[in-house]
Amino acid sequence: MSSAKPNPHFANASSWKEAAKLVDFEPLRPRDTRGLEVQSFYVHVRDHKKRELSRRSRSLEVHYGEFVLSQARKGESEARRWALSTSYGSDPRSVDVAGREGRMYPPGPEPEPDDIDPRMPAVVTWCDGEMFYLVASEGLDAESLLAIAQSCY
Repeated sequence: MSSAKPNPHFANASSWKEAAKLVDFEPLRPRDTRGLEVQSFYVHVRDHKKRELSRRSRSLEVHYGEFVLSQARKGESEARRWALSTSYGSDPRSVDVAGREGRMYPPGPEPEPDDIDPRMPAVVTWCDGEMFYLVASEGLDAESLLAIAQSCY
């Protein structure tokens, strides 16, 4: 059991069903999880001023240990901007995620031993209508994340 202090900005859910009740979209569930089980569900429920977010404004993070899957309703133009224009690393590559536009970023270079910043994770992002999706991992490569993303459909 973690002794970390609870984060007031997030609510924990114990299952996919419970997580779905906290948001206003049907969460995508990857079939390919690289054999990993869900470790935790976090729903962003309060903003930086600790004001409660509407169900429509909430996002869901599903942690599998080696990777995280984030899902949020952003509206079509914002979802597209977050998925295709926002940078999540260097050397982005356009990818197809089951017929949806996306970007794939390889992990960043290993930092120097005295660098306080960690290595940038591998990331895959895509949009599907109003929805924005991101899969990230410090341990898995970008190709594995792409397979995970594609398995959501």
